[in-house]
Amino acid sequence: MEKTNNTDKAWLIIILFVGVYYALLYALSFIMEYPATYALIGINGLVFLAIHLKKLEVRDLCSSYFLSVKKKQSYRIMSSAFTHEHPLHILFNMYSLSNIGPALETLLGRHAFFAAYLLLIIISGRISVMLKKKKSPYTSSIGASGAICGLMGILISMIGIYNPYNLKYFLPTIALLILMSFSKHIDSIGHFCGLLTGIIMGFAMLGFMY
Repeated sequence: MEKTNNTDKAWLIIILFVGVYYALLYALSFIMEYPATYALIGINGLVFLAIHLKKLEVRDLCSSYFLSVKKKQSYRIMSSAFTHEHPLHILFNMYSLSNIGPALETLLGRHAFFAAYLLLIIISGRISVMLKKKKSPYTSSIGASGAICGLMGILISMIGIYNPYNLKYFLPTIALLILMSFSKHIDSIGHFCGLLTGIIMGFAMLGFMY
């Protein structure tokens, strides 16, 4: 029974996130140049607001090896990537997303950009919790920085390899993500997994596009 409930909850959360995303995308497409980027920022903002209004609990959304894998609550890999508890955490991550997102949304198109973002969450999030199996199986993670590092990885492989000079526009975000990775409160494993996944995805996209 637990497995069925977890599966149902996983699909419900995925449908909810995708539904809210497309509702925001449709609304923002009339007033903003990069609606996909700001729709993602909007979802993160809504979850943050719901947490501080006590409508959602971080413990119900966070991800760890024990919860996501051992307890078969795989939906947490997705929900944790849209969850922030502290104002500075969401501020830094949403600044980074607003810096990187428009370039990739222009390059890939809004729908492919959103699909890549979700894929980064799923792949890097799964790898990250598996790497924590032995040393920190109960340590919970939240935040969008793993996926954002993945976006940076895509940019590095699709743009930086051939014209590194263009990466100068993203130096503030690169510096911020590096500094955050050295904090003891930040999931540096998630950052690295996201970056590596993004680099691989970027090269795969290049092969597909050209």
